[in-house]
Amino acid sequence: MRITTLITICALGCGGASPPSTTMAPTLLHSAVLNEIMKTEVNQPFSALTFLVFHAADVNPGSSDLEYAKISIPAATLREGIFKVRAIADPPVLTTEARAVFFTFVESMARDSDQLSTAVASRDRGRTEKLLTKISETCSNCHHFFRLKEIQDSP
Repeated sequence: MRITTLITICALGCGGASPPSTTMAPTLLHSAVLNEIMKTEVNQPFSALTFLVFHAADVNPGSSDLEYAKISIPAATLREGIFKVRAIADPPVLTTEARAVFFTFVESMARDSDQLSTAVASRDRGRTEKLLTKISETCSNCHHFFRLKEIQDSP
């Protein structure tokens, strides 16, 4: 019942909302494919975007505008990486319910990364910042919901 409620809540908007805590935190199993995508095509471009968007003054002192040509590259890489995660047919989760939650988070990320690419292309700084913040919240919520087995088993 508790997992079913969580799936319903996530289906209504895991994007920025914090999932409720559960005593049965689903584990995300090891997946070399997922780890490689996350490492090279999600985490690295996300970090670059965060720096280029939220620390623009550090990159280009004296300018109040973002360097959209530089931002467009990691935005495209992030989007492509998320779409690769979306294409994983068998995610490394333990239950059918966890699979549904995994894909709910991924769908939210796919939608938001698509909109981020559009915001960057249209040079909409406010929308770019808002979407990057929303993606960050979704990442945190997903990582909070799915715990690696090694982390759960440690004292």
